[in-house]
Amino acid sequence: MANTTANGHARGATGANGSKANGSKPNGAAANAKPKERVQFNCLNCPGYCCSYPVITVNKYDVGRLAKHFGISWEEAEKRFTKSQHGYKRILRKKKDEHYGTICRFFDQENRCCGIYEARPHVCRAFPGSGRCGYYDFLMFERRAQDDPEFVALTDHSGM
Repeated sequence: MANTTANGHARGATGANGSKANGSKPNGAAANAKPKERVQFNCLNCPGYCCSYPVITVNKYDVGRLAKHFGISWEEAEKRFTKSQHGYKRILRKKKDEHYGTICRFFDQENRCCGIYEARPHVCRAFPGSGRCGYYDFLMFERRAQDDPEFVALTDHSGM
């Protein structure tokens, strides 16, 4: 049985100092690899700021994933869910939002989370791209400063 962490992820065969289980040092690229940055945000504590960005790009593979998720053709998914704007061939369509003006059309506004998490676009899967999210840092600071764990810093992108 594989050695796993408390959250069920497979544990690697190297120790914290980069040594292998037998005590030897790794060679090649593994020896020079940067350690993974620790994730320092929790999307479940955020009201969906990144989902309010004026441009959420979508590629042809994302359109295919959405088509499969909704059981429609690729062409229908592109037509219903995307538009050309801001110099991009495909961005996700938006809807009105009480906090940010507009937000991704797939955003679940009642639960403040992604409504198509399994089918979300690549750009959403990769966000924020590092171990930190600037908005999350700002939001946590403001919630502490306001002494309000539910505080939402309002930002209206609807004019963009």
